[in-house]
Amino acid sequence: MIESIWKRFHHQLLNFILSKVQNKAHAEDILQDVFVKVMKSIESLADEQKLQPWLYQLGRSAIIDF
Repeated sequence: MIESIWKRFHHQLLNFILSKVQNKAHAEDILQDVFVKVMKSIESLADEQKLQPWLYQLGRSAIIDF
């Protein structure tokens, strides 16, 4: 499941993060943090329709934490 989420969303999520931090290395680090959170919390996502908004919320939070 995580692999399919990665394949489907990592490019667009990386571009989103990169648009906010404007440093590719930092953006890749943040993206990795997001997917660690996904691996730990995917079971809590009750509605698969909310996957993309959830990923972007994780991304926004990770950017703020950065």
